[in-house]
Amino acid sequence: MSRFELWLVHTSNLAVGGTGLIYALMLYVLESEDEFSVVNHPLQPQTQHLHVLLAPLFVFALGLIWRRHIWSHWKKGVRSGRRSGTSLLFLLLPMVLSGYLLQVSVDPQWRQAWGILHLATSGIWILAFLGHFVAGRRFRRDARAG
Repeated sequence: MSRFELWLVHTSNLAVGGTGLIYALMLYVLESEDEFSVVNHPLQPQTQHLHVLLAPLFVFALGLIWRRHIWSHWKKGVRSGRRSGTSLLFLLLPMVLSGYLLQVSVDPQWRQAWGILHLATSGIWILAFLGHFVAGRRFRRDARAG
């Protein structure tokens, strides 16, 4: 992976994950002082919009590294980061699809279902991505040492 690809994947992941976490906190943890308000924080709509606008950049970044990193490591049988990388691979489709379906669903039951799936897969994604990052750093450190 090139330095630019690495930077783009990490930056877009941080941006989308960060705005998603902040939006989830605003939506599920904060309570509005105004009982008639539909938002719990004044910046909640902007945070949601930023999250939705940054998500395609993240998907693009993952597509960019697909052939040279993901697919080539899979074909070569690279062991380092295999567990976390495979977890990320299987989380990607339900996380991305549920995020898009959440935006276009009209029925409240479907919106709730897509929201739960998106929250669950995104939360696990963040943890798996951190694990994958740590595994990659450990592999590079060990390669330099020996």
